[in-house]
Amino acid sequence: MKNIFRPLVFVACFSFAVVSAQNAPLSIAGTVVSLETAVTVPVYAINFNNISSCGLKLSYDPSVASATGVTIGPGLGGMISTNLVTPGIIVIGWFTSGGVNLPDSSIIFNIQFTRLTYGFSTIAWIDDGSSCAYYNGSFENLTDIPFEDFYQSGFLVFQSPDAPVTTLSDMSASPGTSISVPVSVADFRMIGSLALNLEYDPSVLTYLSFVNGSDFPGLMVDGSQPGIILAEGMVLQGDTAVTLEDNAILFTLNFSYQDGFTALNWSDNGTSCQFAGSLPVYPVLNDSPQAFYYLNGSVSSSALPVGAGPIAGPTAVCAGSSGVGYSVPVIGYATDYVWEVPEGITIQSGQHTNAILVDFESVALSGTISVYGTNSNGSGTPAYLQVSSVGQPGDAGLISGLSEVCQGEAGVIYSIEPIENATAYNWNLPPGATITNGANTANITVSFSNSANNGAVSVSGSNSCGQGIVSEPLYVIVNEIPEIVLQPVSPQAVYAGSGEATFTLQASGYGLSWQWQEFITHWNDLNENELYAGVNTDTLHIINPAILMNGYRYRCVVSGQCDPPVITDGNAILTVLVPVGITKNINQPSLSVYPNPCSQDITLSFYLPFGGELSILLHNLLGETIEIVNESNLCAGNHSVKLNMSARTPGVYNLSLMLKSENKLMICRQKILCNH
Repeated sequence: MKNIFRPLVFVACFSFAVVSAQNAPLSIAGTVVSLETAVTVPVYAINFNNISSCGLKLSYDPSVASATGVTIGPGLGGMISTNLVTPGIIVIGWFTSGGVNLPDSSIIFNIQFTRLTYGFSTIAWIDDGSSCAYYNGSFENLTDIPFEDFYQSGFLVFQSPDAPVTTLSDMSASPGTSISVPVSVADFRMIGSLALNLEYDPSVLTYLSFVNGSDFPGLMVDGSQPGIILAEGMVLQGDTAVTLEDNAILFTLNFSYQDGFTALNWSDNGTSCQFAGSLPVYPVLNDSPQAFYYLNGSVSSSALPVGAGPIAGPTAVCAGSSGVGYSVPVIGYATDYVWEVPEGITIQSGQHTNAILVDFESVALSGTISVYGTNSNGSGTPAYLQVSSVGQPGDAGLISGLSEVCQGEAGVIYSIEPIENATAYNWNLPPGATITNGANTANITVSFSNSANNGAVSVSGSNSCGQGIVSEPLYVIVNEIPEIVLQPVSPQAVYAGSGEATFTLQASGYGLSWQWQEFITHWNDLNENELYAGVNTDTLHIINPAILMNGYRYRCVVSGQCDPPVITDGNAILTVLVPVGITKNINQPSLSVYPNPCSQDITLSFYLPFGGELSILLHNLLGETIEIVNESNLCAGNHSVKLNMSARTPGVYNLSLMLKSENKLMICRQKILCNH
């Protein structure tokens, strides 16, 4: 990138020997080189002494510029009249009272021009005898003969800000021969200097000489460093900037060609390749981007290009993609590349190179991309690549599967018809549900956890190009499994035969049912009768229990529409008291337990004051009955019973003897320590 200075104006003025006072001043038209669209050209004067008026006439090239105005220079004063009507002619009249004196090289007038085209125009004085004249303070006509000694012309250059286009060709030669490589130019207008840097492969070419076909002044070419050509030239002051026709040969480089292929590349580091405009200013011209202003070439053998290597690039592309790149390794001896693409694919850039960018239409397609190299001798073998484009996934259809499930349920299947262009399926499930099989497919197996909640099942298809429309949600009701919220507790004690005990629980779940159970020696389902009410509800009523039911435990099995059922803890105990009016034997029998503490068998020795039904109950400290021994129709007197404690957990146990007759009840208790 070159630095372009705007506005860029050079003014030339010259000093001359002082002349006599009766002579006219020396009038000098300025010299200006500009990159702008409008410019001011000054008119200078030397020996401007006691001048009161003048009439001046100048000409210029009206195809290059248009004069738009004239103004008086600083310090001159007075009045001015101009005539710019005739294209290419400037007429100036000036008058003041008395004579004016100005220092040498003072600006007496400024002429404004507007650019019509890039080019060069002389600004010349016109003398037809009276068209240019000066008068002193006494209004005497001053001497200006010979005319050329008193009126010096200038010039105006409207310079294009852009550098020429410099071109090298793709050429071929037979190994061991010489080859001439022309350097051609276009838009080469008013160039004052140039510098060029060319790089090549010194194993392929050897520099020999150059020919200055354009006669550009001072052109020198240095090829002393293998692989590098340096060219420089400059128009000297007093000469004219060079303009060449388009496609003119600036110079020709002569090489000896060994064999193989070499690129001819312009190398621009900012100043190594550079053009400057017209003298005397030599403005640096814009040559960025380099690829536009410096066109590379090559030299290769006269052989055919070698076969194209493998094409690199994606084989599957989303429909509608743009700027997709494909490339092939550099093809030996190829000076051009020919790419062919299927219908529906458009080459965006890179044709004639080894890398292209293409655009795919929005519809799915498939086909073959090919490329081969060419040169002046023919074409090489092509390379091929099969490509296809994929559309966006289609819309998801309706989901099939259960709309009502249970917490904890597994193996639930949901499915959907295959989605067009989908390579993956994105399922959304209710909270607490997980996919156990078939993830990213159209058919999934789902498990619902014990804490799963109601929610929607939905799915969408996706592929590398994006995601499709989500299906209509399938709302799934997740029914709760049974769960005990509040355990039943032991009710207050009731009197035998005249009270009512109530056991209540709280449970959650869907479609609940209840079954109360009673434990004597094992758990048994209760049936609805005059003793038990509500056995299939959440509240059990025991009406007028017998004294023998004292210490019985109760629990409830809660079932629902969803498995598994849950069971209360069984710690609720019924306590039955002897009602007032029934005689209880106050005289406790003699009861002994041996050995106590015990580790194996123990012997219970006891005396019964009357005959009847005897029950022996063993409880742990939680009140749970762990063993019952029933003896019926025992007579009064001494008795003994053995119990095996070897299977019992070490600890303290309560032993109860309950003797019952028609109108008598005897209860006797004793603690036992088991320590095996």
